[in-house]
Amino acid sequence: MKKSLGAKTLVFPTPVWCVGSYDQSGKPNVMTIAWGGICCSKPPCVTISLRKATYTYDCIMQRKAYTLSVPGEAHAREADYFGMASGRNVDKFAVTGLTPAGSDWWMRPTSRSFPW
Repeated sequence: MKKSLGAKTLVFPTPVWCVGSYDQSGKPNVMTIAWGGICCSKPPCVTISLRKATYTYDCIMQRKAYTLSVPGEAHAREADYFGMASGRNVDKFAVTGLTPAGSDWWMRPTSRSFPW
């Protein structure tokens, strides 16, 4: 029997999204987000939703670009950490031992270790 959840902003299943950005001084940052998805097929586009209070939001607004990565199961622990710690206070790449890498399209950080 189906059960209504009511009108909510829920979609399942959804991948883990990691958003990469640089701050004004050029330090790479990454954040795990809950709200993201495909918004257009031609041209291919994705959209993300961040709270204005986040460090990543500030970085993206200053630099006007970001990367979007989907970590594999082997990096679940790191992706979880990326969503709990603030890049304002800590270098998340240094703590996790992952290496930031520039994107093929934009000079924004992504992790070399993430498959997508």
